[in-house]
Amino acid sequence: MRLIKNFRNLLALLVAVIVFPGIWTAQGLGLLNLPGEVLGATIAIETLIGQFYFRKANAEEIPQ
Repeated sequence: MRLIKNFRNLLALLVAVIVFPGIWTAQGLGLLNLPGEVLGATIAIETLIGQFYFRKANAEEIPQ
């Protein structure tokens, strides 16, 4: 079983593990100055990515 099956999985992995934590780290270190609304939106998107990958799988998505 491969973790990265398609572009969607690769993009989600990059965004959830590298891009958003990088933005949060840069904001925390004072290198980036973003409004709270933008940071809140990144948290919401991170949550949606997590919900998508940990949802109950459909019957056609389960490998045989």
